[in-house]
Amino acid sequence: MDKIIGLGKTGCGIAEEFCAYPEYRIYKIGVGIPARGNLVLEEQEDIAAYEEAADAIEMAGYLRSVKPGDEVLFIVAGDEPISGLSLTILEQIKDVSITVLYIAPDSEVCSDEQKINHRIVYNILQEYTRSGVFRRMFLAHRRVVEELVGDVSVREYEKSINNFIAYVVAMVNYCDHTEPVVSNKTSPAEISRIGTVGVSSLEPKDDIQFLFDLSTATDVHHYYAIPSQDLDEQKGLMRDIKMRTKRFAKEGINTSFSVYSTTFDQPIVLVTAFTKDLQTN
Repeated sequence: MDKIIGLGKTGCGIAEEFCAYPEYRIYKIGVGIPARGNLVLEEQEDIAAYEEAADAIEMAGYLRSVKPGDEVLFIVAGDEPISGLSLTILEQIKDVSITVLYIAPDSEVCSDEQKINHRIVYNILQEYTRSGVFRRMFLAHRRVVEELVGDVSVREYEKSINNFIAYVVAMVNYCDHTEPVVSNKTSPAEISRIGTVGVSSLEPKDDIQFLFDLSTATDVHHYYAIPSQDLDEQKGLMRDIKMRTKRFAKEGINTSFSVYSTTFDQPIVLVTAFTKDLQTN
């Protein structure tokens, strides 16, 4: 992915965090956001009103620098009524490789209208992904991310969540575009396009904490981003990595791993899981 499109408050907030990584070009479409470099829309009452007011020509003009062959990450939270513009926006860039990052809301603090919005957008984007219109769709649940971020101040709450999601996705993308030191990675099955990302560590007893609880999985890949010095000096590291990967392997699930050299101070362990099945609400 080299271009990021954020839609709505959550989408734009996460897209903004990608500004920390100079390799990405950021596009933001929303209400009440700064005008410079963004597409600012008038607020509408509901999903239907956003769809009716959609100006495809204006959107195509804003996204004119997205070219065939580009890899695009589209970020949206389905409980926001502006999410009803998702298909209109993505129709303007249909000749590129599109990955959707969908943020599922915490239903316990959602209104009935927000739940309906989520159900509509969530299901439609999954259907389009499974049919091959989109390359992949990553799911993240806001409540799970909140638990992983931990206690933060009220002022830092939204930014901390957005930053965490952006960091995890950016790290997976970095690894996918970096030559590994060791790897037995295999691509997920063609039909397995819906997935999520998990975080873990090299500690023997630490589990994987996925950002979304997939009902099933067909393919799981473990990314080990290891400080370069550890790769040179830490004896038995390869054994530990393989043993840890095997600990989470399950029958019927394709499991693989790759190891990357980094300049970080500490190891980073990320996991992607993919499924062929549509996920329920």
